Amino acid sequence: MKLKKNWVKIVLFVLGVVILAVAAYICLPKILQLLGFLVKLFLPFLLGYLFSMAVNPLADTLQKRLKIPRGLSAVLVIVLIVGIFGGVLTFAIWKIVDEVRMLYTQFPTIYENIQNSTKALGEKWSVVYMNLPSNIQQAITSAGETVSSKAAEFINMKSTPMVDYAGNFAKALPSVFIGIVVFILSSYFMVSENKTVMSTVQGVFSPKFVDRLNLIKMELKKYLGGYIKAQGILMCIAFAIMFIGLSILDIEYALLIALGIAFLDALPFFGSGLVLWPWSLISFLNGNIKLGVGLIVIYAAVALMRHFTEPKLVSSRIGMNPILTLMSMYIGYRTLSIGGMILGPIILMLIISFYKAGVFDAPIRLLKRIGRFIKEQCLLFKDFVINLMGSDWNE
Repeated sequence: MKLKKNWVKIVLFVLGVVILAVAAYICLPKILQLLGFLVKLFLPFLLGYLFSMAVNPLADTLQKRLKIPRGLSAVLVIVLIVGIFGGVLTFAIWKIVDEVRMLYTQFPTIYENIQNSTKALGEKWSVVYMNLPSNIQQAITSAGETVSSKAAEFINMKSTPMVDYAGNFAKALPSVFIGIVVFILSSYFMVSENKTVMSTVQGVFSPKFVDRLNLIKMELKKYLGGYIKAQGILMCIAFAIMFIGLSILDIEYALLIALGIAFLDALPFFGSGLVLWPWSLISFLNGNIKLGVGLIVIYAAVALMRHFTEPKLVSSRIGMNPILTLMSMYIGYRTLSIGGMILGPIILMLIISFYKAGVFDAPIRLLKRIGRFIKEQCLLFKDFVINLMGSDWNE
């Protein structure tokens, strides 16, 4: 029988699968750790390459229009973009630090106002509470105590890590500064020597490999680049709407609040309503009708903006299946905490771009061959068992 002739092949295949599984279990954490180290090591150069890809067209335009050397056009472009971005970032950090300082100094007053508002709300709804059945009163009291205890535990649990994070951030500042300098220098060389870099790559690697790299570059620019750009524009517009609206409502720390809600609004399956709706409800319950209506108007403006603007910015070509998006967010959160909820969809888009560029064609073909082999051996084993049972039955 065929199966008897192939039993050595089957045993070797099973042993190979077991060995590969054990090796993957043992080596995969080390490989991931090594990849993380390499990414961290070459991150300034990787960011410099991505930055040079984005600004090369502008450098080409300056070189042709002003008839200046390539190196000078690269310097002008980098100084212009880094200067604008650095100025905006410096102003934003200064404003945020100033509002955090004001929030810290006024925290006792804010805490007292919250206590007074809570007390007034409790007095207003105490009549309703007293008319409820005793079992419901007990359930509400128990739920309130549970929420209070959990909140206290959460604050105590997070306070120490936050202090550690602040200390680690302070220690990492010199490395961050050096990384920024290397990023700027690598960006300059990659912009000024763009043709030399491309010719070197084409000379070192085969034409087929270079074509594959160009295809990956096109897919990343079309899908991943378009997605990040669209979400960035939507986040900036949402932030502007909320900052203007909160400023009109004379809300203190409008910049901080708008920034936090805009970040939340950028997360898929969340949105600004997660904060604005409860805030509006509490305002109505406290009798602050103006603030409640204003918050609803802000939410409606952001929702309408997303409804009419998002389809134009995020076209169907770079859209993702909602289930896949939810899975990528959950996996990102479980592995990278809150930041992973943003990085998850981006990594998924990166994988989709690689797939469309044909990076996974060879592994997929290998898996299909393995699947066909397993199917053939299972059918042979089935025939062997049937024949064996038939011979035993005849005997």
